[in-house]
Amino acid sequence: MKNSLVGLLLTFQFFTSIPVRKQLTMDRQTVTSMYALMPVMGVLMGCTNLLIVYLNGSYFHFSPLFLAIILVVANIVMTGGLHLDGWIDLGDAFFSYQDQKRRLEILEDSRVGAFGAICLVVLLLLKVAFLYELFNRDLENHLVYFVVIPFLGRISILIYFLTMKNVKQTGLAAYFKSQVINKHVWTAIVIYTILLVEIFTYFSMPLVFILYLSMIGVIAIYRIWTLKNFGGMTGDLMGALYEGMELILWGILLLFI
Repeated sequence: MKNSLVGLLLTFQFFTSIPVRKQLTMDRQTVTSMYALMPVMGVLMGCTNLLIVYLNGSYFHFSPLFLAIILVVANIVMTGGLHLDGWIDLGDAFFSYQDQKRRLEILEDSRVGAFGAICLVVLLLLKVAFLYELFNRDLENHLVYFVVIPFLGRISILIYFLTMKNVKQTGLAAYFKSQVINKHVWTAIVIYTILLVEIFTYFSMPLVFILYLSMIGVIAIYRIWTLKNFGGMTGDLMGALYEGMELILWGILLLFI
């Protein structure tokens, strides 16, 4: 129980903007718990999104476009832009059209280039557009996806993390990779999957099943693509996966509702 609590606090410390101003123990058990509990953080962030939607419907009555923008900005604030940084770096690195070694150097460069900025703008515009379209449809019956999609996005990070090799043996991602007990995280993923199956079966929500299969397909394609272009996994590539996965899942949801 103590390891789980420390792991949850580490999740907030490393993957959100919530200030956890405490020196926490980082060993194999707590780092494993940190990764295993990432989807729980996704659920909590999704519930925050639902709260924003509820407050808007009950008190503020902003337009669908403005509400979509608020939600996108709120998610950036909650994560501190961590995953967006990976998306930007990926855009700069890939569209440099350099060899693999040079792409990795660009990926590690903290400066934002033209292609990274363009990729960021495209991502944010599409997210706003997808949410806007959702708000103009039968929103009440699809509010649960504000929780499901962040949840699946973080499961995708776990699967990618567990099944990919590190590009380099130094850095935070490499350290976490060496500390995580893979079996425990896989167990958590299986439990989360069983819970999802129970939910979409009990509430007759076949779209959850479609989104889950789509997530697996995107991970498979992304693994092949990153191996070809970067030689493996980095922290930036994990962040970029989350941003891209969330966007794709919102798009798939719109196709089926």
